[in-house]
Amino acid sequence: MSCLRGSSKFIRRVCVVICVITAGVGQQVYAEPLRVVVSELPPCVIAGDELTGYSIELWRNLASEIAREYVLELMDFAAKLNAVQEGRADVAIGCVSISEERERNLDFTHPIALGGFRAASLVEDSVIPNFGDDSLKMLLVLLLFVLFFAHLMWWSEHGQATINDRYFPGVLESVWFSLVTMSTVGYGDITPRKWLGRLSAVLLILTGVTAFGVIFGQFAADAIGSRAQNPVESIADLRKYTVGTKRDTVTSEYLSTLGVNTVHFQNLSESVLALREGELDVIMHDALAISHEIQRNPDLIETGPMFAPHYIGIALQPSSSLREALNRAILKMAADGRSQLIKDRWF
Repeated sequence: MSCLRGSSKFIRRVCVVICVITAGVGQQVYAEPLRVVVSELPPCVIAGDELTGYSIELWRNLASEIAREYVLELMDFAAKLNAVQEGRADVAIGCVSISEERERNLDFTHPIALGGFRAASLVEDSVIPNFGDDSLKMLLVLLLFVLFFAHLMWWSEHGQATINDRYFPGVLESVWFSLVTMSTVGYGDITPRKWLGRLSAVLLILTGVTAFGVIFGQFAADAIGSRAQNPVESIADLRKYTVGTKRDTVTSEYLSTLGVNTVHFQNLSESVLALREGELDVIMHDALAISHEIQRNPDLIETGPMFAPHYIGIALQPSSSLREALNRAILKMAADGRSQLIKDRWF
């Protein structure tokens, strides 16, 4: 209002009018509700009579922190990001993965969650347990362990009355002794007579009993616990299967890059139905969404490691003026524990 000093009455009136108009326009622009676009992906966004989910609840708290009104609009995932990129929407929420390609066209807030890709399969319901690779590897270790101590015992004790001097059947008698000792059965039909044989038996007791228990514990876990019909332990396993995922997502891009045979669906619920019909071997998507589907479907089980860990954020228009305010609100909610409470409710 410095223009009012030393000016004529007419000029002062013009200045007042300009200031009032400018202030009014600024208030009108600022008061305009934000256009927030979402796409359904439980548990981040759940469409029903009203929109709910982790991302919806988190956004409501953030909008309250920055004192902005907003309007939610539900659309497809790809259309949601395009709307923000082209300026037809201000914000995109719904567990949006932050990737290098998206960073070229969009701005993102600080991460709001840790993401990554996980696979799920139907639970194995066969009478015969489907032993995993870990169990088979441990069985091989046990076999090598027994053979090593059996040869050590035969070399130490052959020629005695309890173990035959000939390699066969002497080494087989030593295998019997090793298994009986490791399993703590101890029939006593073979007893070391030489000090070298007794020392070998002590080593077998100290190491073999523990190894025997650990290895058969793994086998018992495989036999009793639920296992996947189509286990995934590496990228090579993914390439063996037909994998279902949601179209136009970072997961579909990731699988395409790996050369995996992929079938795309509108949502994960459709992919679960296709899995039950035998059209798919496994389904794959962001870990948060896969965990939600497993909670809803007891015949599903998570399998394999988390692939390509990444962060999840809120997508904004390039150089958006909202970014700074939202980042401060995200940090404030993390500091006072509200964001963790919201995560606990939905995950």
